[in-house]
Amino acid sequence: MSDLNKIFLKTGIVLAIVASTIFVSCKNDIDKVNLLTTRTNMPTFSVFGFETTYSDSGRVLIELKAKELSRFEGKNIKYDEYRYGLNVKFFDDFGDVSATLKCSYARFLIEKELWEIKSDVEVDNISRNEKINTELLYWDMAREQVYSDKYVRITTEDEILTGEGFESNQDFSEWKILKPAGVISIKDE
Repeated sequence: MSDLNKIFLKTGIVLAIVASTIFVSCKNDIDKVNLLTTRTNMPTFSVFGFETTYSDSGRVLIELKAKELSRFEGKNIKYDEYRYGLNVKFFDDFGDVSATLKCSYARFLIEKELWEIKSDVEVDNISRNEKINTELLYWDMAREQVYSDKYVRITTEDEILTGEGFESNQDFSEWKILKPAGVISIKDE
């Protein structure tokens, strides 16, 4: 056997050993592959310049506007995220704006019909000339209730009220501060 044939034979044997080692050691675990390819932190879809209107029997109740809406549909929870904030208008029976809500961040838990509204939350009850400011507000659409367990400041025509915690109906016409703080004026009767 010539030296050239011996070199080709040795090279062929080495390549065969390397190739068999690679093919034997490569194993695809389907769970690991799915874990790498599943996009759990990615939205299912995003909408830019989002606007929608909720109505009942042809009467507009609520109008929502946001720079961006992203829907997430993970295994455990489905929610819409408004990471650049949200502007909401509430309408009365006559079609006039009765209240507005704005914030810097919001998330809507789809199955629970629960809004989590955060950061620079401001509710303006136009019909009663009252303004509510807080950093966190929950809006339970199923129960038609708004609440918070954080600091709240309510400005009325006559006074500024502060405290911890807040409950209201969803049109903000009836509300209460759970733990009032500060000076509270009482009118004589």
